[in-house]
Amino acid sequence: MIKQSVINTFDRVGIDKTLDHTGKTETISNRFTGATAEVTPLIFECIDWVYRTSNKYEAGDTRVKLDDFDRVRYFVAEADPEAYSTCLD
Repeated sequence: MIKQSVINTFDRVGIDKTLDHTGKTETISNRFTGATAEVTPLIFECIDWVYRTSNKYEAGDTRVKLDDFDRVRYFVAEADPEAYSTCLD
C-alpha cells in the first residue's frame, strides 16, 4: 500500500498511481551508466519523472518542490531498492 503522503505527491506532480499491480515489467536504463533494471510500470514512471524533473531543474525550471522530488525518490528506494541503486543512487 502506498502512503497517503506519497499519493498526494503523485497527484501534485502528475504520476499515475494506478500503474502499479499490472503484473507487467518494463526495462529502464540509468541515464548516465546505461545499466538497466526490470521494474513495474509505476516504478518506471517514477524514475522517468525523476530524470525529467532533474533535467528541468538543470535548465532553470524549479517549479517542482524539492520535498516532492525527494518523496518520489524515497518511494522508489523503499519500493524497489535494486532499481533505486541501479538508476537513482
